[in-house]
Amino acid sequence: MLESQSRGCGVTTRQVVVAITCTVCLFASALQAATSNPRQALERKLRVIAAQFPGKLAVAGVALKSGAHFGLNANRQVPTASVIKLPVMVEAFYQMQEGKLHWSQVAPLTAWDQVPGSGILQFFARTPAPRFTLGDAITLMIDLSDNTAANMVIRAVGIGAVNARMRRLGLRHTTLYAYVFHAVRPRSAGEKKFGLGETTPADMVRLLTMIEEHKILTPGACDHMLKILTDQQDNNAFPRYMAAFPAVSWAHKTGALDAVRNDVGVATTPAGPIVLAGFAYGFADHQWTAQNPGLLVLAHVAQAVIGQFVAPAARKP
Repeated sequence: MLESQSRGCGVTTRQVVVAITCTVCLFASALQAATSNPRQALERKLRVIAAQFPGKLAVAGVALKSGAHFGLNANRQVPTASVIKLPVMVEAFYQMQEGKLHWSQVAPLTAWDQVPGSGILQFFARTPAPRFTLGDAITLMIDLSDNTAANMVIRAVGIGAVNARMRRLGLRHTTLYAYVFHAVRPRSAGEKKFGLGETTPADMVRLLTMIEEHKILTPGACDHMLKILTDQQDNNAFPRYMAAFPAVSWAHKTGALDAVRNDVGVATTPAGPIVLAGFAYGFADHQWTAQNPGLLVLAHVAQAVIGQFVAPAARKP
């Protein structure tokens, strides 16, 4: 009866059933694809976050246990700000391994080194001469992003050595252009465009992955660098929204300029290490507070990334 009535409309019951069955199958396939492809799901979230941000956003990352890579503008060349201090630290550890430098050697503090911005060494009197070690300078350069300490370390290792090392490690787009607040004369086109340094999110993920997986230097040196990164004092970006993920901790390095906020690091999680690099720039709001939009967007990026791989902890009643 139904079939005969359907024929009057030009459609048989069999055709209707087939159409519905095909629709259900297609829906199921789409649902399965969405749930079985975390990269696509995560990158959709990143695009939504980027669309709501009044600036530019570049992100790259990898969940090391599964090997799942993800990103948004991952190969875009971006200003590093103080993130370039991570490659400087890596070069310092290489030169210590080679016997050219030593962790406990004296690192002189000069008037030329002392520059404004982040850090505390700019306020130290030089008479009598304070006694700092190279290890002190490296630690302050990373954990307080101390600009004066960075100049002390760069002076010890050399700008050219940092850049040559990054090329040997396969970081083709990572370049340190100058000392902090001391421009090289004449300024290169890269320095004019990017300032202190340039990189890509993908380059920083590569470098951090090699450190986390002990693929450079020695395991002890890699773990030492990760420990320094774990003691980072600026936690307004990646670690900001981690309350729902109490088992997650970060080893990371930040960077900031008026219209730039960056964070790169390794998250230790129940799902294994997750390496993440985020660069937010080109926004109009230049406030130097924890509510800077660049910090907030990076915090949301980290929240989305961790939430893709780690189940949030159950809320206490």
